[in-house]
Amino acid sequence: MAQPKKLVSELITDFELQVNDTTELSSTEELSLLNRIYIKICNLRPWAWLKVSATGSCSLDATGLYITIPTDFGMFIENNNYTDNSIESQNNAAPKVIFIGTNFTPYQIINWQDRRQYRTRTGFVYYDIANGIIRLTDPLTSLPVSRTFEFDYAKVAAKLIITDYPLFSGQFHDIITFGMAVDDFILQLSDKAKSYAVENQMKYQQLLADMEYQDAQTYLN
Repeated sequence: MAQPKKLVSELITDFELQVNDTTELSSTEELSLLNRIYIKICNLRPWAWLKVSATGSCSLDATGLYITIPTDFGMFIENNNYTDNSIESQNNAAPKVIFIGTNFTPYQIINWQDRRQYRTRTGFVYYDIANGIIRLTDPLTSLPVSRTFEFDYAKVAAKLIITDYPLFSGQFHDIITFGMAVDDFILQLSDKAKSYAVENQMKYQQLLADMEYQDAQTYLN
């Protein structure tokens, strides 16, 4: 049975018990520490619980078609494979694409610095990080008729407030508590917390390994 999620306020209470309430941190500093550990965990890999889909219609300017990147965009993820390994995927690069049009035509994502070699070719896009857009390489004379798009990405997790729940499964929420307990800032403030640093680090690493294993099970090939 799945364990219920814990509120941020509950995790902070657990943290205070973990260090025997010896921390000198204020409530604001405790929340800041919790978010530092939480974001650190979220940034370790493109976790399954961070994966979302973006849809919409391409915009047009004097250069061609482009897609505005979602505000919570973190990184592209593989989205052009088959779960059935007997079916061969036709990818000449990383299987990361933008699907364009009602027929979901895959547009291969290329490196920004390689865009000039593809400037007169259709079926390719590149990520213009500086301007926050995905640019299609299709020339103005041969733009696709259907200009809807869809693609998958791993989002950037937002910081938590006191009444929030972490995004991941409740069975792993204690990893935040243990991570807070071994943070260097806390170790400098509390000898009692420091005395349990090794134990807390081991618990943190074990929960992290369990999280990684569970996340790996979401991939079906």
